[in-house]
Amino acid sequence: MTDTIDVLLDEAQSLAGGGRLEEAIDLLADANRSAPDHRVEQRILELRHVAADGVLAAATPAPWPRPAPDRFPSGEIPEVAVDDLDSDTIASALQNHGSLLVRGLVDPERAAALRDTIDRAFDGAARVREEPGADVGPDLVPFQPAEKYPFGIYERAFANFGSGVLGVDSPRAMFQMTDALEAAGVRSIFTEYFDERPVFSVKKTTLRRTEPGSLAGWHQDGAFLGTETRALNVWTALSPCGVEAPSLDVFADSFDHLVPTGGPEIYDWSVSDETAESYDTSKIVRPVFDTGDALLFDHMTLHRTGVDPSMTKTRYAIEMWFFAPSTYPMEQIPICF
Repeated sequence: MTDTIDVLLDEAQSLAGGGRLEEAIDLLADANRSAPDHRVEQRILELRHVAADGVLAAATPAPWPRPAPDRFPSGEIPEVAVDDLDSDTIASALQNHGSLLVRGLVDPERAAALRDTIDRAFDGAARVREEPGADVGPDLVPFQPAEKYPFGIYERAFANFGSGVLGVDSPRAMFQMTDALEAAGVRSIFTEYFDERPVFSVKKTTLRRTEPGSLAGWHQDGAFLGTETRALNVWTALSPCGVEAPSLDVFADSFDHLVPTGGPEIYDWSVSDETAESYDTSKIVRPVFDTGDALLFDHMTLHRTGVDPSMTKTRYAIEMWFFAPSTYPMEQIPICF
């Protein structure tokens, strides 16, 4: 088997060396679907990172925002089944209601595999905290971006503090999740939504295993991503949440400005409870997710972890932030989708 993987990796390297990065990624992905291998998954992630440079260099911004009449006049968070998801639906929901709930984005079998991968990644991260420098591969493989990007201890500590592990430190999770999204047709939908090939963020792609009683603070990601970027978060529940396990609290409304930050909250870009409650609290929604459901929202959406003392179960999720390449915040470090 090792010889077969070596031949496959050599073939992919030949393609990549000739500038055929997409072919190299597709070759490895096709092989990994039938016979998963951690070395192949790590190489796919590395090639996606290399390919992102070309995507960003070729990017040309399209007119924005795209016209999007309100298809969902109820005032709640709009919901659609994954088979009904398209770019116009995303634009309408986000521009008029701040978010879109997509039912069944990831099928239960894929979600179960991702939960297992997340457990192994968390176990690996815990061991590294206890024993710095411990080799816990392939469950946890520290991602190494191109030298031009500063990255490392701070980003991993930030993710750990927020009940997370950086997704790129688990090549298997990244393969499983990108493959699940591609199977759902998301890449072409997001390309049409942005009118550009989407890229996602190293720093803002996080594996979540959130315990009851976790910290919750209102925020808009635009407070640190910038207001002019074109972003789309795919927050996918990998276990049921919203009743017995933490969910999200979300304002079912679109914001065209940053809400004032400050107060006795978790981060300096957090929004205090008092400030959040000065807005229309009747629009605060805590969605109930089944396994594989996802909430799509952008960097202006005001939200927090949705938790209360009655919750007793752990929630598994993956958060992935996608961007239009022409407005990519480079400090986030790009990965091609």
